[in-house]
Amino acid sequence: MKSFSLISLAFFLLGGCVPVKYVNYNNNAQAASYENAGKLDSAVYFYTAAIAKEPRNPEIYRKRALVYNKMNKFSEATADIEQAISMSKKTWGFYYSRAVILEKQGLFDRAIPDYSIFIDKADKKISDYYLGYWGRGKCYYYTRRMSEAAADFTQSIRFKADDIYLYTWRGAAYFDDKKFAEAAKDYEAYLQKYPNSYRELFYLGSCYTKTDRKDKAMEVYNKMAENDPSIRIYFKDGRQLDLFDLDYRKGKVKQALEDANLNMEEAKSSGSASMKDIKLTAAFENLETAWGFGSSMDKENAALLDTINKKFHYLYPLLKTKPAVPEFVRKFTVQAGSFVEEKNYQRAIELYQQALTVSPYYPLAHFNLAMLYATTRDFKKAITQMNSYIRLVPDAPDIRAAQDKIYEWELKVKE
Repeated sequence: MKSFSLISLAFFLLGGCVPVKYVNYNNNAQAASYENAGKLDSAVYFYTAAIAKEPRNPEIYRKRALVYNKMNKFSEATADIEQAISMSKKTWGFYYSRAVILEKQGLFDRAIPDYSIFIDKADKKISDYYLGYWGRGKCYYYTRRMSEAAADFTQSIRFKADDIYLYTWRGAAYFDDKKFAEAAKDYEAYLQKYPNSYRELFYLGSCYTKTDRKDKAMEVYNKMAENDPSIRIYFKDGRQLDLFDLDYRKGKVKQALEDANLNMEEAKSSGSASMKDIKLTAAFENLETAWGFGSSMDKENAALLDTINKKFHYLYPLLKTKPAVPEFVRKFTVQAGSFVEEKNYQRAIELYQQALTVSPYYPLAHFNLAMLYATTRDFKKAITQMNSYIRLVPDAPDIRAAQDKIYEWELKVKE
């Protein structure tokens, strides 16, 4: 029987299968390969093996630090990057890496000086130099120093003008600094490349509204409504531009949630079965209103939307008569089915996602989306969608099979 070195044995336990000689002499390359594949535990193992062979190589410490950072193991990441810096104090990229680690922990004020060292000392001709300004700009943005953030994003654009993503960061800084005309230009630039980006369309419409460019704002409204027909249900009859008024929308969402909670409480205390059904139906309609006014709000309101979604999952199974989904939602699912037949799974997934953006309580869409994610081997998302299906229709005849699918996918996630 062939013998194995300790490193090759460990590699087999981690699921690999390569010649022993390759493993022994290419730990650094193996680590990078595993890191790129998202197998971070394996990457740490091989970076550690590389450090054992080259204990005075600070670059390997930096690489392992960044893997630990991806794993949210911040104490280990900090120890490694400090070791790298202590071994090579004038390698300015190490300060950038330490700033990245500090930023991920939310230690923005501590990250700013390290980004500044990189900006001041690093070679301005390197391709990644602009990332120093971008990183420091983000830290200024998160600490609500919008003028400094916008200035840094401007510098990052100066060094990397073809990275259109930088424009949306500067647009956000201008927007929060109430410089709406400047923000609009950045969002316009971004949308030239990504014309259907929901977030940027929303903030561009808000900029136009705040600068009294109502005709331009209506153009954005119509563009957004093409992608999400539910917008025309909730924002109509002369109030279309309320789509861009977050304060108004938050008020509508909170009121609808209060009404839903009241109706659910009255349903619980009702001694009449028919009155209970009436109250539950009213509560569900309240939730639809809350979702309609809230579903396209910014990510800061994610917790509010999560609350609405959980209430949908609680309330839907209690309804004696299930609500019909809007006709255009049914259209999305029919179109998705045709793309499945053509094996265009990504387009089918997008259409089911669109359907659930409007009607998050639609069981069939959750089930079909789960099966599509499994087909594309995204088993984590498949499990999430199938769990939603089970919660919405716990008495469905195929619940046993649905739960068994989850068990099957859980094993594949671990692989």
